[in-house]
Amino acid sequence: MRHITLDYIVEGTKGTLYATDRNGRIDDVTGAAIDSRAAGEGSLFFCIIGARRDAHDFLPDVREQGCHNVVVSDRAWADKMKALGDMNVILVEDTTMALVNLGTKYMDDWEGLTRVAITGSVGKTSTKEFMYSVLSSRYKTGKNDGNFNSEFGIPLTCFKFAEDIEFAINEIGLGYGLDMKYLVNIVKPDAAIITNVGTSHLEVYGSREKLRDAKLRITTALKKGGTLVVNSDCDMLKPDQVRANACGEFNLITVGSNDEADYRISEICDNGIDGVQCKLEINGHKNSYKLVLPVIGAHNLYNAALTLAVSGVYGVETEDAIAALANTESNDNRLDVRRGSMYTVINDCYNASPESMKAGIDIVMHSNAKRRGVILGDMFELGDNSRELHASVGTYAAVNGIDYVVTIGENSLAIAEAALEARPEMLVVSYATRDEAVDNIESIMEPGDVVLVKASRAMALEVLSDAISH
Repeated sequence: MRHITLDYIVEGTKGTLYATDRNGRIDDVTGAAIDSRAAGEGSLFFCIIGARRDAHDFLPDVREQGCHNVVVSDRAWADKMKALGDMNVILVEDTTMALVNLGTKYMDDWEGLTRVAITGSVGKTSTKEFMYSVLSSRYKTGKNDGNFNSEFGIPLTCFKFAEDIEFAINEIGLGYGLDMKYLVNIVKPDAAIITNVGTSHLEVYGSREKLRDAKLRITTALKKGGTLVVNSDCDMLKPDQVRANACGEFNLITVGSNDEADYRISEICDNGIDGVQCKLEINGHKNSYKLVLPVIGAHNLYNAALTLAVSGVYGVETEDAIAALANTESNDNRLDVRRGSMYTVINDCYNASPESMKAGIDIVMHSNAKRRGVILGDMFELGDNSRELHASVGTYAAVNGIDYVVTIGENSLAIAEAALEARPEMLVVSYATRDEAVDNIESIMEPGDVVLVKASRAMALEVLSDAISH
């Protein structure tokens, strides 16, 4: 984190300096925190009021840990901290917005930094990792860790970026938090990517059209003349739809399988757990390349091509970028292939949507195996069509030849019922809880099986993946 003064923090948070540390320890600030366990000497602690916890209650703990710089919205707590005499206290109306405001100012004041923002229903993190692999092969590059993509994660990530980076990559997520316009305004990207518009968060937005419009608000802070790259194979991201619902002046680059795509993908070869490859044509299809990825899932070819479109704008030769993609590291619980002595487990438990579950089924079906199975848990935030969307996964598994379907949880019963309806003779087993599945699942499996384990994050099915990965 760059050196910032007390006056800078007050201005950036749009707050009031309520009390000062008599020892003047503000010069020691080296980072920001919203988790009291991470707040120590040199920290600036934001007292976020969440649905379950009010971080003001942890102020005595952070002080005991050596943190003397706090942003609060509770005047009673501000008075308590002021009375101690050794705390810098900034009083604001809303600590979440104070964090966003400070992050926005911090990035606004960072000259010479090129910024890339990535959003989409699925594939954000994979695309971010591809982007990092390519850009870091030539430039000093920073990225957000994991899925630090919210109103909390984005500013905290920006504060953590090394001072000498040339490129900053930020994944931006949508859900129950702040609108995209606030999040993208922190970053103000020079280039942005939209991977797709699926069915995640329909509980919040109500329709895919509204979800698309929410994601297209990434253009509200896209720099004039910047670049937007989209997957035009997505029915919600056709060029005319993008232009009609986006904001500002920008260059639009499309990635897709159709002849009109600027980056055209064809001749896809999906080898399941052994990776994917395709033919990639650019420059009006005058230049042709073989794109080979060590990661699994044909959908990742699109994510990689989105990355190549951005890196090409910034001078990375396509051949060099494709070579750099071979060094992309997979994320924990995201399409993590575990080749055990008895089974091969595709652990993909970080999150789930109908689209990503179907993509996982494709990977299993393209893999060499004695039998091919799926262990699927509940998906959340799907809105009024949750049952139908779960059922669509069960039908997809059955008609595409999966040997057995195991479901865990109440919502996923619709997966099981639809699978049996589509193919009554197939093996379908449902468990009420993860622990019940852990205790019984291996009675269904056989040596040589390839199995996908996938559900929404709250189901924590990586516990089951760990149990059968031997």
